[in-house]
Amino acid sequence: MRVQFDDRSFDYQTLRALAYAPFGGSEAGEVFVTTERIPGGDTEAWYEEWRATAQGVERLAAEAADEGRDRTARGGYLRAHTYYRTAEFFLSSDDPRRPATYDRSRECFREGADRLDTPVERLAIPYEDTELPGYLFRPAASTDGPHPTVVCLGGFDSLAEELYFLCRVPEALARGYAVVLFDGPGQGAPLREQGLTARPDWEHVVAPVLDHLEDRPGLDDSRVGVVGVSFGGYYAPRAAAFDDRIGAVVAFDHMHDLWRASAGENPLLARVFARLPDAVVNGAAALGERTSVEARWLMSNSRWVFGVETAAELQRTLREYSLTDVAHRIECPTLVLAGEDDHFVPLSLASEFADLVSGPTTLRVFTTEEGAGEHCQVGNLGLATGEIYDWLDATL
Repeated sequence: MRVQFDDRSFDYQTLRALAYAPFGGSEAGEVFVTTERIPGGDTEAWYEEWRATAQGVERLAAEAADEGRDRTARGGYLRAHTYYRTAEFFLSSDDPRRPATYDRSRECFREGADRLDTPVERLAIPYEDTELPGYLFRPAASTDGPHPTVVCLGGFDSLAEELYFLCRVPEALARGYAVVLFDGPGQGAPLREQGLTARPDWEHVVAPVLDHLEDRPGLDDSRVGVVGVSFGGYYAPRAAAFDDRIGAVVAFDHMHDLWRASAGENPLLARVFARLPDAVVNGAAALGERTSVEARWLMSNSRWVFGVETAAELQRTLREYSLTDVAHRIECPTLVLAGEDDHFVPLSLASEFADLVSGPTTLRVFTTEEGAGEHCQVGNLGLATGEIYDWLDATL
């Protein structure tokens, strides 16, 4: 699904921002007037123009807040969050502009969330010798409890705050679910502020979250679903393989073998590179970074998220992120989502993963004609999240 840019990475990120418009996270007009000012492939202009839009929307939100127009302020702050997050996206991890841009994104989200009609609680989840930040959203007080809980977690580049839109939290609340969003190692604040990089054994990340929720009033510990978005499609099933407190798991999208997913566009070339000396692999990666925005971003973000220095080291690290040998341990009901046009994960891996899971498994493949064939169905999030919550209704 092409939106505006010939460059695939620019176009997908535009679609990603646009996807949140129905849920209050953007406006189509604001998205398009921003991208029209950006030359294709110009990452500096990408940052400058998205930041300019974010600042303008935040300014209007602050004026509304000062005048007591809280509903208008809420909408503006939530949209500004998306635009700051999008501005930050292509900046290198050591760019001095990145921390401030991230801070504005997070603060705008919190200003908006504080004005929601339903209660929001900020979480500080004990994790090893530190804490993980998160949010707990509860349904309206008029709904009967205790409530089943949906824990949403992101992946390679998402933020906990973004998940409010990507997982369509207002829809979950309307159906009577409590919702938890959080950042783990390799994500959001833990990566940016504490230097916590990704780890393959995410059962040790999700378990402290579930521990933290136990015995909280109004939550039903016996009905917990975990939704993993994008690379979270590896993290969430990995947790379900080792923690029987998870009553249902959603891979949104599937990502059960990161190395094979990364090699999906050219598996033969990937097999060749796996046998080449490190110096050759690193040299080829450096050439790719000079000629492709997408390759440059993928390599830069991978170094940051996984804590590696070279492409050869990354090749070896990606192989650690596979569910092939543990998927049989997943006994809870599992929903596997896939898009036929997903440019990050080959569709063939979806049915392979579904076959490996021991528990009852549902596979849903979204099509181009549905407008949902892209990664995480960002062309039609309403369709995808509707199916997720319908399935959770029936399962939990």
